Amino acid sequence: MAGELKIAATSAASPTTVSELFAKAIEQHQAGRMERAIELYRHLVTQHPGYAPAWNNLGVALRATDKFAAAASALRRGTAISPEDAGAWSNLGNALRAIGEYDEAARAHERSLEIDPEAGRVHYNLALVRRDLGDLDAALKGFAEAEGRGFKSSEMFWDRALTYLVSGDLARGFREYEWRWQLPESPPRFSEIETWGGQPFEDKTLLVHMEQGFGDAIQFLRYLPMAAARGGRVICECPPPLMRLVRNSAVAADIELFEQGTPAPSADLQIPLLSLARVFETTLDTIPNDGPYLQSLADRPKLQVSSDGPRVGLVWAGKATHKNNRNRSIALETMLPLLEMPEIRFVGLQKGDASDEPQRLGADALVVNIGERMRDFADTASILVQLDLLVSVDTSVVHLSGALGTPAWALIPYSPDWRWLYGRDDTPWYDSVRLFRQTKPGDWPEVLDRVRVALSQFADAFKKNKSKN
Repeated sequence: MAGELKIAATSAASPTTVSELFAKAIEQHQAGRMERAIELYRHLVTQHPGYAPAWNNLGVALRATDKFAAAASALRRGTAISPEDAGAWSNLGNALRAIGEYDEAARAHERSLEIDPEAGRVHYNLALVRRDLGDLDAALKGFAEAEGRGFKSSEMFWDRALTYLVSGDLARGFREYEWRWQLPESPPRFSEIETWGGQPFEDKTLLVHMEQGFGDAIQFLRYLPMAAARGGRVICECPPPLMRLVRNSAVAADIELFEQGTPAPSADLQIPLLSLARVFETTLDTIPNDGPYLQSLADRPKLQVSSDGPRVGLVWAGKATHKNNRNRSIALETMLPLLEMPEIRFVGLQKGDASDEPQRLGADALVVNIGERMRDFADTASILVQLDLLVSVDTSVVHLSGALGTPAWALIPYSPDWRWLYGRDDTPWYDSVRLFRQTKPGDWPEVLDRVRVALSQFADAFKKNKSKN
């Protein structure tokens, strides 16, 4: 909230009242009581609609509570009243970025820098938008501009690492990826144990521990055999939902697993799972991708969904708490044109808050959702190997399908997660995954039009193959 919470000169009407109310709102804001702060800002702008600082701070507070569109509108009001407030323009840029209005967000940050060219944080904010727009060279230049002006936050260095990664410079990206341990939300673990640097470790024990989400875990499990090949004993922490699946797979043949949340066995060395990519000096050409590395259980239950055509799994929403979920998830209502295809039998693998969308929409005859019946990833793997195709937003199920070697089509937002890179419809991480990208921010209908055409072709090929057999 740097810059946006200072008390500016009050209006001529009831200055004491305005100052006192604004100060009270700021107090609530800085204490993290956002709903109360919003209530006070709202009351202030209702009584004094020309008081720009309250509009600006209202926008900041609304953005902090994920009300991004309303935040942008409030900040537009504030910048219209006080167009020389550099901080307000940058806050507007942040709100616009959150709703995918990247071009306008860039213009807002540029306006802020016209007023205050030395604001390092704003150079950082603009760099993030440049990355969203796919102008990676300009993004990296922006990070350098920010650093040169004294803005050296761990968050910025982390974002710079993500920029290197999404550009395909994995070697440099994974080196700088270590900045994640400087972020407040990811304190280092097992720091009392020496960090492994990749050297042989005969007669020693290496602890590999989990981090981040299930998709990250699935993606980087491929490195475990490479670590085991360096010598000694390898023990690996495993989240309970992944335990049955990983224990059954060849990737863990020479690894001892212990369940996350239980005491870790003693070890001589430790390393976070995703840091293995740095240790093994991964580049786009050296990503370990020798085929499927996870296997479904042999005694899997039979998928009780009959169809003369292809059976296609569908996932339309990611985990609600994911910070980019609003950009990567799709309302099932938007997907209804897909569900009209008579030659396809859709099977929902959706879990969580969005799992009841078929019933709420009255679309439960169009997609049979079995997601909540799946107890863990072993169950999900058992379903995936019985389907003909998965169509999914960017979730852990895409990674699981790729690790199993089953075909998947991933629906990718305009500004992608780093691992999907830019400008390609395949991925070096998984041979069986095809990418369908937004061509404009937020434009899922256009993506789904292309998916529908591709599904029609997929169904035709399925029918021809079936007739031959």
